[in-house]
Amino acid sequence: MKERNILEATVLTSPNPLTLICSQNEDGTTNLAPICFVSYLSFNPPMIGFACGKQSHTGKRVRETGKAIVTVPGQSLAQAVMACGSTTGASTHKVAENHIEMVDVEGSSIQIPADTRLAMVATLKQTVEVGDHILHICQVDQFLGDESRQGLYAWNGFGKVAPAQEG
Repeated sequence: MKERNILEATVLTSPNPLTLICSQNEDGTTNLAPICFVSYLSFNPPMIGFACGKQSHTGKRVRETGKAIVTVPGQSLAQAVMACGSTTGASTHKVAENHIEMVDVEGSSIQIPADTRLAMVATLKQTVEVGDHILHICQVDQFLGDESRQGLYAWNGFGKVAPAQEG
């Protein structure tokens, strides 16, 4: 065994489930942030957690509104997901710039990409500072899924976005 740093460790644990955190911008539009730091935390009540950098626009919006929809994007969004990860929603309207088709979610003012395998409509319950990130602990109010869509994963330490292959 050889000592590794955290970036090298992410390569050794690839692929990692990839999500798009959907939050509401101040103007009512939806912001999208690709994040792999996501985990199921509890079955009863259903809870998930995701970590965003302390300066993250997405994290700020979730803390201000108390709402997010954590989605597993479909295969057609691979290029858009990479583009969304290279800009901030504070100064970029990622949905419009990447021509992402969005759909409404009943009971939420936050939209999600039409090509979504799983959507978890969530309410923020708690935040915890964890190093250079903030962990957002959320209760899942609703799960929406579409088995016909293939979800994306982050490969090679977040350097590539693609579906997982069994085998």
